[in-house]
Order: sequence, then structure tokens, then C-alpha cells
Amino acid sequence: MTRFADKVALVTGVDAEIGRAIALALAREGARIVGCCRSADKGREAILAIEAVGGTAIMIAGNVARNGDSEAAVKRALDEFGRLDVLVNYGAARRVVGTITEISDEDFAEEMDADLKSVIALSRRAIPAMAQNGGGAIVNLSSIAGWGVKGRALRSASKAALSSLTRAMALDHAHQNIRVNAVLIGPTLTSDMLRRTDQVKLLEAEAPLQRLHTPDDVAAAVSFLASDEAKSITGALLPVDAGRSLPSF
Repeated sequence: MTRFADKVALVTGVDAEIGRAIALALAREGARIVGCCRSADKGREAILAIEAVGGTAIMIAGNVARNGDSEAAVKRALDEFGRLDVLVNYGAARRVVGTITEISDEDFAEEMDADLKSVIALSRRAIPAMAQNGGGAIVNLSSIAGWGVKGRALRSASKAALSSLTRAMALDHAHQNIRVNAVLIGPTLTSDMLRRTDQVKLLEAEAPLQRLHTPDDVAAAVSFLASDEAKSITGALLPVDAGRSLPSF
């Protein structure tokens, strides 16, 4: 029996490569997928890919940082499948580069919406639905940037907040048998990254494992944390970064 047989997973950001890989991995393990994204066209590509491997999936387009859209996403899951067991919050934000003296108010609002407001808006609607079924698992996609990265002030701040939020949610909802964990990712070898050969070589050389992780590596970590194999794990911040975040001393 597959790990997610008879379970329903709501995955955001399926129009991005990492979000699509996560949705595919869960679908291969038996989960029925509700894919959320802003781009309907790219979202349909993800749904078709899931169906191509024998999975079941539906898509809802919108911005889950908005209360109406997040409420609609959870309602769609319940209306279509009758339950919700897994929530994966992947806020695929634009990469805002700059110090705090260089970023704009618009940059701040965009980053916080993607990394924090969307997680809060969707989770506060998903948690009661999970609790009705006896519990569930939430996995947030955070970043090793939460420990602070030069020239990436916004991302450092938002991901640090998301990691702390993950631990707070784990404490707050453990009594409902809802586990909340986060995967902390670093530079990921996406198809876009593959076109930048020199940068890839440099990033690989900097990592202790001398490689970059792929979207499939991220998906494998998410699948584990969302599964019953991790039933005693909550509040964990799991780096998937080829050792990049390890101290060098």
C-alpha cells in the first residue's frame, strides 16, 4: 500500500517546478491532489503530469494570501474529496535582491504575502478540516536563507519568520494530532538553473556534498515529513541543501 492511499493533499505553487515535483511525488504515493497556483496555464500542466502517472488531481487558480481564495481552496478539497489530510505551503516568491535600504514597500508586501500571509491564511482554514478527520500534516517550504544571507534582507527576514511560525504552529496544534514541519531549501537545480553552467559549478563547489539538490530531492523530504513514517516528528526544520548550511569551523 502506498503512503498516502485514501488521503488528500493540498499543494500550493504547483505552477512552479518545485511545487509540481512535490505534487507529483505525493500523487505517485496515492494522494489525491488539490493544486493551487496563480498561473492557470502552468497549473494545468501540473495536473496533466499527475494524471499521466495515474494520479487524481484538480486545480484551483488564485492567490491564497487572499482570504477568499484560501477559503475557496479548502472548500474545493472538501467538496471534491470529502477530506483534507496534507497541506504543503510552497510560496514561490520572486527573488527580491537588496539590503533594507534598497527594497521598496511593494517588495516587502509581495515577499510577506508569498512567504507568510499565504501560509497563515491557508493553514487557519485547513487546520479545522484536518482536525475533523483526526489530524493531518502541514509542511512549509522555508529556506536556509532564514539564518541570514548578504544582500537578501527580505528573504532572510521572511524565511526566518516562517521557520519560527512552523514551530509555533507545531506547538499550538499538536493536541489536534496535526504535525507541522518545514523543509529548508537552498539553491535548487531547476531547469532554469541548468542554463547557468558557471553558476551551477560555483554553487556545487561551495556545498560540502559537492552537488546541488533537485526539486525531486525536495519532494522526497516533503513526502517523508507528510507521511505516517514521520508520525513522531513535529516542529522540525529539515535542511535539504547538500550541507550548505553546515558551520565551516
